[in-house]
Amino acid sequence: MPHIELRPDQKLLKPNFDGYKLSLEPVPVLSTEFSPTSHPHRVKTNDCSYYHARLFGMQNHLVRDPWAPGQCYYLDSIGLLQRVCYDSAQGRMLPIAAVYKLPTVSSNGSNGEEDAAARYNCSLLFPSEHHCLLSDGCGTVRVLETGDRTTGREWKAQSTLRPVEHNLAQGVLPGGGVLLDGRYVARDGKRLLHFLTLQLDGQPEAKYKCLLHWHTLEQQQSGPPAWTLCASRTLASNGYPRFCALDYHAAAVLVASDQPYRFVYDSERPVVGPEPKPTESEAVEPPAAWEQFPFRWTQTPDEVNVTFDKHKDVQYRVVCEPSSGPNEPSLLQVFANDTVVVDGAQLFAAIDHDSTTWSMDPKLFDIAMRKQQPGVMWPFLFPGAPDEAVPEAGDASRPPPDVDLPPAPNLSAPLEPCDFESGQDTYYTLERLSAADHTVTHTASLGHGPPLFAVTLRAGLPATFATRHDVDACLWQLQPVPLGAEDCRLQHEGTLHAFGYVQASKRQQKYLGCAPDLGYGVVCESHRGVYLYKGSYGASGAGLRNRTGAQVTIGQHQFVSLKDVGEVLGIACENDVLILLAEKAILALQLTAE
Repeated sequence: MPHIELRPDQKLLKPNFDGYKLSLEPVPVLSTEFSPTSHPHRVKTNDCSYYHARLFGMQNHLVRDPWAPGQCYYLDSIGLLQRVCYDSAQGRMLPIAAVYKLPTVSSNGSNGEEDAAARYNCSLLFPSEHHCLLSDGCGTVRVLETGDRTTGREWKAQSTLRPVEHNLAQGVLPGGGVLLDGRYVARDGKRLLHFLTLQLDGQPEAKYKCLLHWHTLEQQQSGPPAWTLCASRTLASNGYPRFCALDYHAAAVLVASDQPYRFVYDSERPVVGPEPKPTESEAVEPPAAWEQFPFRWTQTPDEVNVTFDKHKDVQYRVVCEPSSGPNEPSLLQVFANDTVVVDGAQLFAAIDHDSTTWSMDPKLFDIAMRKQQPGVMWPFLFPGAPDEAVPEAGDASRPPPDVDLPPAPNLSAPLEPCDFESGQDTYYTLERLSAADHTVTHTASLGHGPPLFAVTLRAGLPATFATRHDVDACLWQLQPVPLGAEDCRLQHEGTLHAFGYVQASKRQQKYLGCAPDLGYGVVCESHRGVYLYKGSYGASGAGLRNRTGAQVTIGQHQFVSLKDVGEVLGIACENDVLILLAEKAILALQLTAE
């Protein structure tokens, strides 16, 4: 299984970025108050689990249309899908207009307690330029034909489906789900719509906490343009998906979480589960190499140490050879007698072979390997290896555990407790799971922090996700590959300078995002205000210069206070405007392009 190293493009980084200067210039704010029936529709959960609180509390109810800049949509309290449009040419908001009526939607969620417990918020997404997928939160998904959405004309429903009633997706819980991603694929004369929904299981005896349902719809070749459910898949995990997207050809799904996701059902091909453990009467497989010659391993943010206890009849040796060519890998192997115990090609991540050292004394044989990507903690040494050694209390032969934070990459960017969202014990990975054979084809290490946010930079492309790199936020875009190729390529698309640092210091943050052109980043709180961070202060550089005369590289920071609008329920970032959906009004923050 290939491991992807997220190496930022040095051309997109600014090591001499001097931070943000607070700007006191006011940000023009346009406000549109709601009518008595046009308030946003919202369902609140009675479940007190963390996953339910996150899904219901952090859902973005204002959905941006990537094919029509300046347009976004939300569902109001009586089931009208409202269009919110900002006219950049005139610099004003157009009147809110309804484009579709969703039947049987009420603000309280349902008619009974049983249905209310299984109901989610309504959700929608745009898989193509002329289609919209709309979920009512109760298990019904509608395919809407929108036509040219810039005209604001009324949308028409092409199909209404309930995947549970089709008996394709085994394991689907009663009730609905939330739409996460969708793609429209036209290939071999077929038109297909793929979409992902998320369900949560709050039962104490539940085997899995989160279920991802991947449904595929096919449009009929003749007759009315109706859609039918032709395939359904289910992935399960005990971890919450912090990023989830289908690839270009909808042949695989990318999921970032602190717990692995695995296929548990596929209507097209059976999912092969893990092989059963052999019984006592069956032949026992010979022990692994590391079990014959046991070792223990520890790590720091920069180095991995492997230690063997010396034995009378065991000879240890290391073979470490540099690369023979630009495309040839270097070689590292650790032998116990004639058995390879540690193979460098199977390690979790790459190491710097030139800095690898080893030492031997009468009792111990120790190997020190320096990580090629410092700061990333390895969840395992290699597949099947023993767990990382933890020093026992009172063991004077081993150093005491380090209870402090890991050292900072440099003195100008110190790490703080707020930099670690879930503590040092949580580790996030990004995995690509193929629909062809249900295997994990690629994995990428994200460290102790999850993706900060996801954003669609260009229409028709999978969503881009942002990760913390030092103090910056780097955005990674999935690159296209040939059809049928089980490959995953992630490219560093851009950088929000020092945004990772300022984001980590905001304890009341609710929504994070950035403009499609990466002109600014935003941290939006639920009630108090909005923080705006522009990477440039303009050609003057805010009028600041060093004593040596060199221009200061500095950004602009602005704060917009929110008063008497209620809780913020959604945001939509455009290049020249930031649109907020609040409980009492629609706000448009006009941003001047530099």
